[in-house]
Amino acid sequence: MNKDMILLRSVEVAAIATYKYIGKKDKNLVDKAAVEALQVMLKNEKGFQLKIVNGEGELDNAPMLFVGEMLGDTSNPEAPIFDVAVDPVEGTNPAAYNFAGSIAAIALSRENTMLQLPEMYMEKLFISDEFTNNITMGEDIIETVKEMQIFAKRKDLKCIVLDKPRHQDVIEKLGGMGVVVRTIQDGDVLAAIDVVNKEADFVYGVGGAPEGGLMAALAIASGSKMFCRLVPYSQVWPNEVETESRTIKENAWISKHKIDFETILTDLDLISDHRTRFFAAGITAGGTLRPINYKNGKFFVNAFIASHGIVRNIFTVYDVKKVNELKPDIKYLFEKYKR
Repeated sequence: MNKDMILLRSVEVAAIATYKYIGKKDKNLVDKAAVEALQVMLKNEKGFQLKIVNGEGELDNAPMLFVGEMLGDTSNPEAPIFDVAVDPVEGTNPAAYNFAGSIAAIALSRENTMLQLPEMYMEKLFISDEFTNNITMGEDIIETVKEMQIFAKRKDLKCIVLDKPRHQDVIEKLGGMGVVVRTIQDGDVLAAIDVVNKEADFVYGVGGAPEGGLMAALAIASGSKMFCRLVPYSQVWPNEVETESRTIKENAWISKHKIDFETILTDLDLISDHRTRFFAAGITAGGTLRPINYKNGKFFVNAFIASHGIVRNIFTVYDVKKVNELKPDIKYLFEKYKR
């Protein structure tokens, strides 16, 4: 089977596996279900190997697809290897409490093209393809947005920003400039999908660096653009107990990879492959992506694919009875995670 179809089906089934735990107020159960679904769906596929470069959960002891884990046709030395960035549930809290903001997402690129990103903070600007060749991220996000307004010849740009205390000053300034600001609680990868789907012009905020890998893949695959730079933990949480230990780990990673906190990186610095592919499926979703639903023995899943500048929004129906008859690997998951 075509690997794109395999990856599409994998994120769809990961979303389906979470359905049992949506709204149950346990984010680890949600994450564990999606992780197992991806492992079951991908571990024995033939013709290619997948190497996890950017996984999730390293600092919070969540169930995870660990960095370096190999999936797929691992016994076949002739099978090509692809780098993978994955978040089985981006937005575990929204999924656990059943509000908008969660998806299953995976991206792949050719081997050794994906930068491994640490569990650090990252300032990210994801912009629509309207601005791809004309705007770069500067030292001051407000000045960058002014340039976008001048280029677009309109002030009422639409942006999405994580609703965090660290962003309140920027949110107020953007609003004062005439920008239409939509705040979200979680899910900047999902927000970037909204930009690709023309629901917004840009996403801005300081969030997780590993998610930046998925956003970079989406930017490359869709023809959009992302700029980013790492942010010290001490800048976001200067007075926390773990700040000192986190700073030591950050400095070691920065030194190892010869990166700093000042350099502005682009999507192609994070993933040096123009043939990168990105896949996602809605869990509680939001914006342009609809949440998963179940009715009369069928799951209804809204998925999203981007590759080579081609974007697809897909609605899929899984008939549980028929799938169980034909696909024993999926039947195992459907039986285990039925609600």
